[in-house]
Amino acid sequence: MNYIGLGIALGGIGLVGIGLGYFFGKFMEGVARNPGAAKEMYRYYYVSFALIETAAIYIIAFGMLLFFTKAA
Repeated sequence: MNYIGLGIALGGIGLVGIGLGYFFGKFMEGVARNPGAAKEMYRYYYVSFALIETAAIYIIAFGMLLFFTKAA
């Protein structure tokens, strides 16, 4: 039963990857459209990247918790 939950939890890593790709694509599109605002956009870039990557770290921690604990 733990392995089913582990697969579902780690499937979220794929969703984080999709989210990161979408985020970076939209960021590059915004910089290409308005290069003058790129300096201000970098502040949001770093904060958003950190939030998205934090979700991946939580998913990995949850997956490790499921993997290394025994079900009753």
